[in-house]
Amino acid sequence: MKRFMKFLLPVGLFLLVTGCEEMIHEGQPEFVHDGEGPPTMEGIYLEEESILVPIEDFDEEDIDHSFKEFAQDNRSFTYLQFQDDSMAEGIESGTKVGVWCGIVRESAPAQAKCSKIEVMD
Repeated sequence: MKRFMKFLLPVGLFLLVTGCEEMIHEGQPEFVHDGEGPPTMEGIYLEEESILVPIEDFDEEDIDHSFKEFAQDNRSFTYLQFQDDSMAEGIESGTKVGVWCGIVRESAPAQAKCSKIEVMD
């Protein structure tokens, strides 16, 4: 009986914690960054697929490549998703921008849900 309880207690606690994790995040807003303070990320905005490329990985000739060619040559970029689709209107490819993101999924490539995008000097 003691062996059974030694097994059941850790397994039960594990199931309890992992089962309740999703409930903790249910009521939270999707975009939690209020757009104040420094941007979450800075980089070069490429308009075709709404992606952000780190400044140190950007090459001027990347603007002329299709997204497929760019993705084959580069691995360090982030897909950007905006609260409002009109947020990135008027920002041209190759422009240095700052983005404020509440959620960044560390997939390959990364995906970020952004609440604000601003052209940097």
